Order: sequence, then structure tokens, then C-alpha cells
Amino acid sequence: MSDSKPINTPNILNSNNDTVISDDVKLLAKLGYKQELLRRMNGFSNYAISLSIICILAGGITSFHVGYCSVGGASIGFGWPIVCLFSFIVAATMGQIASAYPTAGGLYHWASVLGGPRWGWITGWYNLAGLVTVLAAINVGLYQFIIGSLGSIFELDISAIPSWIQHVSVTAITLSQAWLNYRGIRWTTMLTDFSGYWILVVASSLTILLLIS
Repeated sequence: MSDSKPINTPNILNSNNDTVISDDVKLLAKLGYKQELLRRMNGFSNYAISLSIICILAGGITSFHVGYCSVGGASIGFGWPIVCLFSFIVAATMGQIASAYPTAGGLYHWASVLGGPRWGWITGWYNLAGLVTVLAAINVGLYQFIIGSLGSIFELDISAIPSWIQHVSVTAITLSQAWLNYRGIRWTTMLTDFSGYWILVVASSLTILLLIS
């Protein structure tokens, strides 16, 4: 990092916003990087992406009965605050690193910086395999949710549905997601913003209902 050559940066001082951008460019230049990330998403859009990835509704709803039926109310009254505390510690640690080294990159990037190219390569492939597996599991779960809902409404025998329908349906869901990503960041941002608002509203409503019930 210290041996990297400084990068020539433009002197942009026309407004306060331009001054901040210029300062960011100079800071990255000192670290040996050139600013190449386009700022097309606002703060909430980035927050909405995190909410969509974590998906607290899917995780909370599908795992709620496991803890409640196994331990009871203690799993929520004691377990959730402890988990939130440790999650906050992890978030604060990652926030400190991100503020000290303002570079963009995934897990492989930081693994390469901290452990070398080999660890970055291994981490990148593990991350890719995990993303593929998670996407497949989510799409299969979406199919099962839709079929189960339609089966309850129209009184259909779900077990009689052939397996190839699930394969075709999951493939179509995956291709639609790929097409939306191909269309550009604007479509993706609109969907993730809607997802962020939806998760906040529904999660807050469920929390209030649980507290007053």
C-alpha cells in the first residue's frame, strides 16, 4: 500500500458536494486506489439491499416455531436480545474497517488484503457456491409457497403435481431474476427499495402484534 504511486486527481471545488467527492478521491489516491464506483444508489437503497439479503421476514417466520416450540418464550425474551447484541458488535467492527479503508469489494477482496491472493481465491469460490445454493433454496421455497397457497385456495392435491413442473417453474423464476439484473441497476433498485419498505412495515407490524398479544 505504501509503495503505490499516487494517482492524479481532478481539482473539483465547485460546491460542497464536489469538495467531498474530491476529498474522497484524494483519500483513495493515498491508499493506492482510483475511484471507479458510480454513485447511483442512495443510502436507503443500499440499506434495502442488505434487508433483502438478510430477509428477516423469511428467516424469522420460518425459524420462529423452532425456537418457540423447543424452548418457549425464553428463546425470544432472552435469545433475541443476546443475538442482537452480538450482531451489533459485528456490525460495529465491520463499520470501523469500512470507514478506515473506503474501498469497494466483497469477501474475496478483504480475504486477499488480509491473507493473500490464495485466501482471496478460496473465499471467492466459497462465496459464489453459497450464493448459488441460497438462490436455489429461495426460489424453491418461493415455488412451494405459491403452490401451497394455490392448493389451499383451490383445494388441489399438491402431491399429485409432477416434479417437472417444479423444475420448469424454478428455472423460470431464476431466468426472470437474471433478466431483471440484466436490465440495469434502476430496475434492481426499484425492486429492492420496495422490498425494503415492505420488510420494515411487515416486520414492525408483526413485532407490535407479538408485544400486545
